[in-house]
Amino acid sequence: MNAMPKAPLVAADPLAGVKQGLDENGFCIIPDVLPPETVAVLRQRVLDQAQAERALGLTTDNLAEGPNERVFMLVNKGPCLVDLVTHPLALELAGHLLGGQFLLMSFTANIARFGGVEQALHCDDWWTPRPIRPDQPFTRVGDFQRTAERPGATVTRGEFVSPPCVINFAWMLTDFTIENGGTRLAPQSHLSGRNPDGSVPHRIATIAAEGKAGSVVVFDGRTWHGTGRNLTAEPRIAALLAFCGPQFRSQENYFLGLDPRVYETSSDKFKELLGFKTWNGYGRTEARFATGFVKPNQGSYPELTLKR
Repeated sequence: MNAMPKAPLVAADPLAGVKQGLDENGFCIIPDVLPPETVAVLRQRVLDQAQAERALGLTTDNLAEGPNERVFMLVNKGPCLVDLVTHPLALELAGHLLGGQFLLMSFTANIARFGGVEQALHCDDWWTPRPIRPDQPFTRVGDFQRTAERPGATVTRGEFVSPPCVINFAWMLTDFTIENGGTRLAPQSHLSGRNPDGSVPHRIATIAAEGKAGSVVVFDGRTWHGTGRNLTAEPRIAALLAFCGPQFRSQENYFLGLDPRVYETSSDKFKELLGFKTWNGYGRTEARFATGFVKPNQGSYPELTLKR
């Protein structure tokens, strides 16, 4: 009698194809992640926030990108936005690329408008030291600059590469097309081991991330990328979420900038992602908090503070 086949211990990974694309090409576009009603709420929240900040004189225009507009510290700007930080898809893919622990590096919005220029191609882990041979010259880690030191003019596989330290999610709050400046990406550039030539117009072949509102483009921080040029009358809107390894400094300072009301009402996972939970002793205040959570402005105990 034939034995009954055993059921697999683990179900097939529904994101296996996405992870493979991320590993092999450096990016992947996932359609229809957010339902239309959620997209509508998020899009209006970003537009309202941008308008309010302009009215207060808190302009977020980036002169290098023309009329394109940035909205920063989205963690403070609405519960609907906060929910994207702990979206299960984002956490699953960040864990795939970065491992069991990671931090929120930044959470911003980009409103690409007509007249905006192409952004220079760049990596979001430009600060990562590249592996070198013992006899090679190197830049001291405290002297790193955003400008590429040995820029790559073409995408070629490198002899040495650093492991991934950053993962990016561009949540599409409007359709992304070639015409409206969908994010430009250089496939497989994450395996080059180099930073890109930052010339504008681009000297490097790229493709535009295209998708319907509610989709998300996920890419390795080593992948060469940049905002495209919007040639249409309608703005292209994205919520940009980035995670990095737990040992790296985030772009946005959540210890100083997080609204205390957000901290008090947020989940433990959200606090962990913003760095309020220690990692291997890093991020602590006193030793007794070495494995737990810390609160904003929680300094030394009075009895441990020197009297002056």
